[in-house]
Amino acid sequence: MKAMNIWIITTGSSDVQLDKKNKWTDLFRNVRSQVKPGFTPTDGTDNRLLAPARVMGTVYSQPQAKQYFGNLAFPLLDNFVGQIKNEVIDKNEVIDQIILILTDQTVVFGPEQRQPNSAYWQDTCTLQPILETYLKDKFPQAELKPLLLKPQSPTEGLDDWDYVLKLVQGEFSKSEFDFPNESTIYVSHQAGTPAISSAVQFSSLAQFGERVKFLVSSERDSNLTKILDGSTYLKGIRLQEAKALLDRHDYAGVKELLSSYLAPEIQILLDAAIQWNFAEFDKFINKLESYPKLAEDLKERKQSANWYWMAYEAAYLGVVRLKQGNTVEAMFHSFRAVEGLLRQWVDEFYSEEITQTKHPKWNENERWNRNLNKYGQDLYSFLSIKKTIDTEKNPDIWIFGNKVFNKRNDLFHQLKGLQDKKAVFENWRSSNEKQWRDDAEKKWKARILGCLNFIAEPKPLFISLEEASLMFKVHQELVNAITPNNLLT
Repeated sequence: MKAMNIWIITTGSSDVQLDKKNKWTDLFRNVRSQVKPGFTPTDGTDNRLLAPARVMGTVYSQPQAKQYFGNLAFPLLDNFVGQIKNEVIDKNEVIDQIILILTDQTVVFGPEQRQPNSAYWQDTCTLQPILETYLKDKFPQAELKPLLLKPQSPTEGLDDWDYVLKLVQGEFSKSEFDFPNESTIYVSHQAGTPAISSAVQFSSLAQFGERVKFLVSSERDSNLTKILDGSTYLKGIRLQEAKALLDRHDYAGVKELLSSYLAPEIQILLDAAIQWNFAEFDKFINKLESYPKLAEDLKERKQSANWYWMAYEAAYLGVVRLKQGNTVEAMFHSFRAVEGLLRQWVDEFYSEEITQTKHPKWNENERWNRNLNKYGQDLYSFLSIKKTIDTEKNPDIWIFGNKVFNKRNDLFHQLKGLQDKKAVFENWRSSNEKQWRDDAEKKWKARILGCLNFIAEPKPLFISLEEASLMFKVHQELVNAITPNNLLT
């Protein structure tokens, strides 16, 4: 199938105008019963007259008006036709299809609501025969397809932005409108209500992407007529969508939207962030090796002495999951951060010793008469042997080992979710503590941090999970980098 050129046109009252010399009075008499109250054309620009679109179409679409077609002027369309003909002729092509968007709000405005200033009279459905005559003369080879925007409910007018967007998207998807993949889609969207203009602009970009070209003009100055590459608009829309995704830490979504606009260094950050979101922290670090700005941070984390860094990343991942509303994963990653750091601590310093150490309760009950394992609550038991854990001085790690572990076992061994953030906080709080009524999230983060810092001692302590996490810095780099000025054209 050969590539096609398709022109989508929105229509409004200023698209069809009258010369000063016209037969309005004579022609209006024939349709007076259809147009109540009466309408008299008003002065426009360049010595032309204006009338509401429905009235103009009703008057000049009657058979006896055909001989007076020369009284009509099409200033904006003339500008568009000249520009688009130059465009396709330069390519040795033609316009294959014209989609004419018309409006009819008969259902919205009952007879008693059709006052002279009613939007009912701005509907363009009656202009169809006039516009088709005009366009057939300019593009005889083009197939003309009307697209009627016709609300079905009196509560759904064409000034309702949400409704109109859905209406336009639905019409574009109908089988009678064929948009082959290789087509160039020209769109003139300036006419009609702001809601229609915006909906056509957005829908065409969403459906056709970089194949869209926008025709823009000015009724007062034809020299302002030009064709704008839709990719500029598309990039702007995608940038706004990407910012929303970035705020939700959806790095894969950001990359999918902006991959063709991103400089290599931003791609590096996104690729690293995607690995971090998968909890692949080693791959996260490896990806960042090509990003010089964070070289010092990478060097620090690669030092063997800083064996604990991955746990802080896991903890911050839990914070992000909480922000995303994924409470089960927030609980999982925050708990995993502390338990994982306990295992890392054992492997780093006491790999053989732990398995040769009796459980501290071995003489209390026969079931504890065994050596410790390198997993689960035995890790905390070994920590309590090697480090003094005071319930007053070290409440965070004590509550983790004596309270949170038990709640974790109950949670992770059943198909049960966590209803909200409060449920996450409750599972990290001892029933003997005061309720976390104020700044509960802050207290939850402080508890996780307190546990990690206690295990990592005597290393320098972090004052926040954000300070400890390299991903926090990477995210800030992305926020600063993903701006209009930094995107490739």
